[in-house]
Amino acid sequence: MHEPSIRETRLRPQYADEYPGIIPGVWLPAAEIARKLVERNHARRRQQRYTRTFDPRHFEFRGAELPARAPASRTRATDAPR
Repeated sequence: MHEPSIRETRLRPQYADEYPGIIPGVWLPAAEIARKLVERNHARRRQQRYTRTFDPRHFEFRGAELPARAPASRTRATDAPR
């Protein structure tokens, strides 16, 4: 299997209802999905609905690995350890 040179993500089908406008099960550039999620978050804030931008457990990721974080770097308590 060819590993993509860019970071890609796809929405897990069981979470499709939570992300209208994102087709589940289709690999897309992570930057494209990130833009959609930020737009969704801004729209919700205008409606005074404050939520986390997305739950990473709702997505699968592949491709270009992210650089390792320093052990002391700050993260959310809900982020999976690397």
